[in-house]
Amino acid sequence: MSDLKELEPMVRAIVHKTLADMLGINAIQEPQRQWYRAAQAAKLLDLETADNLHDLRLSGDLREGAHWRDTSSKNSKRPSYQYNVGNCRKLLESRRS
Repeated sequence: MSDLKELEPMVRAIVHKTLADMLGINAIQEPQRQWYRAAQAAKLLDLETADNLHDLRLSGDLREGAHWRDTSSKNSKRPSYQYNVGNCRKLLESRRS
């Protein structure tokens, strides 16, 4: 089961790129919507899990307001975060180069 969880993001990225190539669209185009919950943002950024984003936030690599925002209600017992996919992508790409 663990091997499947590790393989799934890689297969998803390959399928996403292959379909985009077949349809003649740019797979890296910015989505219309920018702010996503961690799980959705991680998929769009080709990260393995949402924990990768949370780790970057906690380390201070991602800045509040630019890369992430807290969308928790005042009485919430658990925090809820959204991530700006475009800004996070720029940061991640600058680190890869």
